[in-house]
Amino acid sequence: MNSNPILDANLACISNYNPDLKYKIMRVNSLKNDISFVNTVLQEPNLMYNGYYLHNNYGAEVEAREIFSNVSNNNLSMHVIYGFGLGYLFKEFALKSNGCVFLYEPDIEILAAVLEVVDFTNELSKQNVFIFNDFENFKKHYVSHYKLNSATSITFLPSYKKIFEQELSKFASDVNLLMGSVIINNNYIKSKMSPAVKMLCNNIDLLLNEVPLIEFKDLYKNQTAVIVSAGPSLDRDIEILKKYRNNAIIFAVGQACRTLIKNGITPDYISMIETNNQMSQIEGLDISNIDIILEPITYDGLHKANFHKVISYPSHTSAPNLIWTNYAHIDASPYFSSGTVSYTLLYSAKIFGFKNIILCGQDLAFLYGKCYASDARHTGLICEYDEKTDKVNISVEDFDAFANSFFDKGSKLTQEQKYNLAKIRLENIKNNLFFVNGINGKKLPTTNDYASFIIQFQNFASEFKEQINLYNTSLTGAKIDGFEDVSLEEILKDKPTVARNSLNVDFSYDTSVIISNITQEINTITEILKMLFTANSFLITHFDKEYQNRGVINENCIKYFKQILVMYIDLADIYCKKSRLFLCIHKAHSLELDARLQECSSATQESIQQVYKDLRNYVVSVDLDLKEIIEVLKLKVEKLNEMLNSKS
Repeated sequence: MNSNPILDANLACISNYNPDLKYKIMRVNSLKNDISFVNTVLQEPNLMYNGYYLHNNYGAEVEAREIFSNVSNNNLSMHVIYGFGLGYLFKEFALKSNGCVFLYEPDIEILAAVLEVVDFTNELSKQNVFIFNDFENFKKHYVSHYKLNSATSITFLPSYKKIFEQELSKFASDVNLLMGSVIINNNYIKSKMSPAVKMLCNNIDLLLNEVPLIEFKDLYKNQTAVIVSAGPSLDRDIEILKKYRNNAIIFAVGQACRTLIKNGITPDYISMIETNNQMSQIEGLDISNIDIILEPITYDGLHKANFHKVISYPSHTSAPNLIWTNYAHIDASPYFSSGTVSYTLLYSAKIFGFKNIILCGQDLAFLYGKCYASDARHTGLICEYDEKTDKVNISVEDFDAFANSFFDKGSKLTQEQKYNLAKIRLENIKNNLFFVNGINGKKLPTTNDYASFIIQFQNFASEFKEQINLYNTSLTGAKIDGFEDVSLEEILKDKPTVARNSLNVDFSYDTSVIISNITQEINTITEILKMLFTANSFLITHFDKEYQNRGVINENCIKYFKQILVMYIDLADIYCKKSRLFLCIHKAHSLELDARLQECSSATQESIQQVYKDLRNYVVSVDLDLKEIIEVLKLKVEKLNEMLNSKS
């Protein structure tokens, strides 16, 4: 394509955030599709694409205004537009949106043809406006701009629904999955990040006895692994798995462990990654000959349990784990996780060097009216789909059993407390139902977290399918692109026998380095606690007193408010860089506050009061967490020094 000033100016704006798209457009030298510029009945410019008008031929601008008027528009809006056309809809959103605008055009030729003749530099130069032609770049920018409480809308021209029906359907489905994964990530940060940091600190001395998985790289080179999950199809395949037990190394998620052992199958490796108590999954089982793969943040009882060996999996995609890897000076980059333990096992099998990796019981959807395999921890959940109403109902066969399944026998919670927590979990499942494409071509009900896991498995397949043979034996569950759908027996029957290998290696941590790094961390936390003490005992106290006396936010209130806000900015800008531990705690307690700051466009009495409330909650919550953590770290330094002295 020949260069011209209009195109050059448009591409210069795009290249600031998406240089790949700039070069893709520049490489379009001719058009394979029939694209021409015409006029509407009102003499507005229109675009004809393979015989279709891309805009309403009786009012292109009116069409764009009507579409925009039907979407919510605020500072947290995430406007996703499918289709560029001649840019009417894009321009409407770009000029009027208070949030972010993400334009996705499936046909690079449309972008090349239009950007060559229409100047969009005013729109493209805005910091909240982006154009994409590939989903990966779109996903990266969507995730980076997502804020807590952001609301995503997907809009498109009617012509695009007609011309690109299948592509639009897949795009909308992928965006919904992406939304689900981002929401899950934010929920993790908000509710689980702080407990994970505390559990990590509590586990420090235990981690010294656990060898990182990378030390066993390629231990099973070119052999076969089966990763067993607790989906309903496991019941169907359990006898086949027993029949060909010796033809593969068996990895299992904690949920599937009881089902396997009850049926006479002892897995070689299992994994659990949750910070909360999961002991009920292995309670009463003989685990003495099983090796377990744990993240540093996993519940401490599992690190202490009577497993044959504990293998460390310090996933760098779970931020609190990096606190440990920084203390111990080990590389976390080989380890990936995605919120589902089966993905941790998938990546573990890849590190072990397996050539064939088979998913068993990985349905990622509700099948046969069931949510889990028999004997799984949450067995008894019933899924009923009404084809007439197209609705799904999730119920519980035995609520007592369901409520108790989340807690071990030593739980101090009352039965009423267990009931209330179980009701919340059940409602979460009901409220987060989703439909995904099934292997059999039908839509299947699932939860938004399961739906987001599908993306992770597909990304793994996309990256490693040339190196690893990937199979999914569900046959009736969710379709996972990149995995071959085949029966378990068909894969295993001809595989040679494989034996579990020894995990004995010469590896040790430098305890003195860990002590030094934790001591430095304690000093940093002490500095932060001093700042929080000043904010809490002086600034917040004086703001509250002034406001109570005056009933309005006066100049003195604003003075104290500004000082607290400056302290918050300093903590975010300076101390998050100095301490990864504080970075995690800061993230856990700043989501609401950052969203509030994003929403506020002016300093009114109401907005200052709202931001102050979130600032106050931040100071109090972070102060409590850091005081608890620093005491744990001091105890760990004492214990590590004792261990070091006992060896000398």
